Amino acid sequence: MIFILLLMSNLISFGDEPGNKLTSPLFSATDPINLVLEMDMEKVLNDKSDDPEYNPAFLIQKLSDGNIHAFNIKIKARGNTRRIKEVCEFPPLKLNFIKNETTNTVFDGQDKIKMVTHCMENEEYENYAVLEYLAYKTYNTLTDHSYQVRLVHITYRDIRQKYDDIVKTGFLIEDEELMAARIGGTISDKKIWSADSCNQASVDLFSLFQFMIGNTDWWIHKRHNVDIVNINDELFPVPYDFDYAGIVNPPYAIPSPSLPIEHVKDRFFKGSCKTMAGYQDVIARFNTKKSEIIGLIEEANVGNKKFKKSAVKYIESFYAIINDTDNFSYFINQTCEQLYHIPGQANSK
Repeated sequence: MIFILLLMSNLISFGDEPGNKLTSPLFSATDPINLVLEMDMEKVLNDKSDDPEYNPAFLIQKLSDGNIHAFNIKIKARGNTRRIKEVCEFPPLKLNFIKNETTNTVFDGQDKIKMVTHCMENEEYENYAVLEYLAYKTYNTLTDHSYQVRLVHITYRDIRQKYDDIVKTGFLIEDEELMAARIGGTISDKKIWSADSCNQASVDLFSLFQFMIGNTDWWIHKRHNVDIVNINDELFPVPYDFDYAGIVNPPYAIPSPSLPIEHVKDRFFKGSCKTMAGYQDVIARFNTKKSEIIGLIEEANVGNKKFKKSAVKYIESFYAIINDTDNFSYFINQTCEQLYHIPGQANSK
C-alpha cells in the first residue's frame, strides 16, 4: 500500500492528473494502419503556400478482414523546413476529414490530423520517420501530457497517374484540441514570458526528455514546437516535432548557431538553472522508466535494426550522464552560464 501511495504521489507531482482520458479509437491500439492515399501529387508536393486551402483526396483503409473503409478527405502540405524541395521531396501532410464519414471507424471523432511522411525516397529517410515516432512513444511512457501517435503503412497514389505508387511508413499525430481534452484541459494562448509560468515539475520532465533525445529545437515561452495546455488554471508544456533531435539525426538537421554545439547529436541542456539536487525527483522518474524506454525501441517491429541499435546507444549515453553527478552538473552549469548568464550552481547545496 505504501508503494502504491508513493507511486501516485510521484505521478501527481509531475502534473499527471487523471483528466478525462478521452482516448480516441485511432490511438487506442498500437498496430500499424494500412492505408492508400489517392491525391493529385503534383499539387500537393509543390504546395509552398500558407493558404489554408486543401486539395481533394481519397483515403482507403485496408481492414484485416479484407474489407475497406473509404473516406473523401481534403489534404495539404504542411511544415516549414520539410516543405523546402531541397530538404524534402515529400512534405508532411495534414488530412481533413468529413466528420459524418468517420462514424464507427478508426477515424471516429477526427477532424484535421497531421501525418509525418518519409521526406525522401531512400530507405534511410523512412527510418528517420520511425525514430521520430519512437521519440513520441518514449514521451508517452513518461507522461500522459504528450501527443499520441499511430504508425501507418501507406501507399501514395497519384490520381493523374503521372507518378508511380510510393509505399512507405509514416505516422499520424493526435489533434491538439483532442490531446488537451484527453488530459482534462484546453489549449492555452495565454502570454508567457518564460518556462517559469508553467508547472515546474512538468517543465523539468519536458526539459530532461529533450536532453535525452538530443533535441534543442524548442522554446517554451515562444511556443516553438511546444503547445501549452491549461489544466485547472495551471499551465503544462507538451512538446512535438522531434525531427531535429540527435536520436533522429536526419541530414538536414542542424543546431541553432546561438548554441555551443556543432551537431544535433551533441547534447545541450535547456532546462532550468538550479542545483543538482533540484533534479533528483525527475532523474528518479527517468530511471524507473529506463528498461521500458529501451525495450520500446528494441522491440519495435518497424525500422532498421542498425538505426534502432544506434538509438538505444544514444539513450544509454543519456543515462550515463544523469547518473553521474559531475557529468550532469557540467551540463546544468553550462545552461546557467550560456543561457541564463548565471554562474554555475549545479553543485551548490
